[in-house]
Amino acid sequence: MSPRAKGFRPVTVVAVFLAYLVPGAGHIYLGRVARGVIILVTIGATFWAGMCIGGVTTMDRRYDRWWFAAQMLNGVHGLIGWQMHEGVHRRLQIRLSEDPRYLSDRARLRRDISKAGLEAFQRPYLDKLQADEGIALVAPGETIARAYAGVAGMLNLLCVFDALMLSLIGVSGQGAAAGPRKEPKPAQLS
Repeated sequence: MSPRAKGFRPVTVVAVFLAYLVPGAGHIYLGRVARGVIILVTIGATFWAGMCIGGVTTMDRRYDRWWFAAQMLNGVHGLIGWQMHEGVHRRLQIRLSEDPRYLSDRARLRRDISKAGLEAFQRPYLDKLQADEGIALVAPGETIARAYAGVAGMLNLLCVFDALMLSLIGVSGQGAAAGPRKEPKPAQLS
């Protein structure tokens, strides 16, 4: 056992919050450094691989809400990816507001478009702008990118649950070494 494990009693809320915010940090807090580093690298690499495949449009809360929810389970990785996406989306909205085709179509249909209908109305125009800039997601890359980033979030949810259980039962430190088991010697009769 590590020296920290003797008198250290983990605070469950801290372990869970750290495990969500930075994947692997909850395990490091609990003294499971090797496990925490593996989680940190694996989940981070999986999420950012998805972002590299699909770009910032991978995280789209407007049109892919379920994938977005899964991606946000990545803690700080998801928050950074979301902010990157929002910056690009704002820039596209500005360009869209200057597009004469969009403005004329919107003026023609203004009376019939509700707020919810406006997003549906804008989508083809935004997709066209994304394609023009070379940042549009197309199949199968779209599916692969969202799956990588979303699955990383779901894996982090499992790791948060693991940190929760470890902290609730009071486990800290690296645990027993995984070596060969030694069988006890049978008692000898006299």
